Amino acid sequence: MTELNYYLLDVFTDTPFGGNPLAVFPNGDGISTESMQKIANELNLSETTFIQSAMTSESDCTVRIFTPLRELPMAGHPTLGTAYTILKHGLLHPKSGNSLLFDEGIGPIRVDFKSTNPEPIGLMMHQPLPEFADTLDSETIAGLLSLNPQDLDGDLPIQIVSCGVPFIIVPLCSLEAIKRASLKLSLADEKLSGIECREFFLFTEETVDPESDLHCRMFAPRFGVPEDPATGSAHGPLGCYLYQHGRWKGKPMTSEQGIELGRPSKIRFSIVTRDDKITDVQVGGDAIQIGKGSIHSQALRI
Repeated sequence: MTELNYYLLDVFTDTPFGGNPLAVFPNGDGISTESMQKIANELNLSETTFIQSAMTSESDCTVRIFTPLRELPMAGHPTLGTAYTILKHGLLHPKSGNSLLFDEGIGPIRVDFKSTNPEPIGLMMHQPLPEFADTLDSETIAGLLSLNPQDLDGDLPIQIVSCGVPFIIVPLCSLEAIKRASLKLSLADEKLSGIECREFFLFTEETVDPESDLHCRMFAPRFGVPEDPATGSAHGPLGCYLYQHGRWKGKPMTSEQGIELGRPSKIRFSIVTRDDKITDVQVGGDAIQIGKGSIHSQALRI
């Protein structure tokens, strides 16, 4: 192998240079974990994925996901963007009709799609069921985010929720407040020393686009992502949080994210319940390929 080819996409958008950028390497077999991490660091995107052979007979392939600093067990826009790439270029034939099954770090992740003609559309991933963890002190969290306690929605808790990846969910009162937010990472490391999760997902019901239900921001500097323009793995936990605390609207919702970064994104998410219990967590959106490239494999001595 003389070159490692990759596709460059924007995910959670149908417009070039919006959404969240992603590099997808279709031939990941034989690349070491160390090399994958070096490549992700070199490209310096929120995430980079590598497609490898399936680990089980039921799965279509394995997908490994890297930020510039670490490997993730699961993530939203990399999963959807990888599915888009597979379908767009016919990299494999799905074993199960209109869905792909990926082996990821947390286990199998299914991505449904409606059609591939002329472009893959209707991409929707199914995330693990939620785990609800600690609630956190509002005054402390407000200070970490350079906000005042009155900027927070006092009717809702600040809570850690995970659907594969944990996030600190922070409800804010206004669009003005969420735009002012700025994470003080060193202070967060000090004040939250007993908590493993340091990824903050902020939302408010005030929006820029009247067709959006929520406006969101996400800070994850420990992943090498100071702010993320679109975070699929956080929207599953957000939907479950809204359901848990009586704010779910009973129908699929759409959020906007990335506006502060000049990369507007739209994320669709839905919660399925039965007998007042969450039975399915769905997150989806659009994607568009904007380029492709290659890395000389000899640089990594592969």
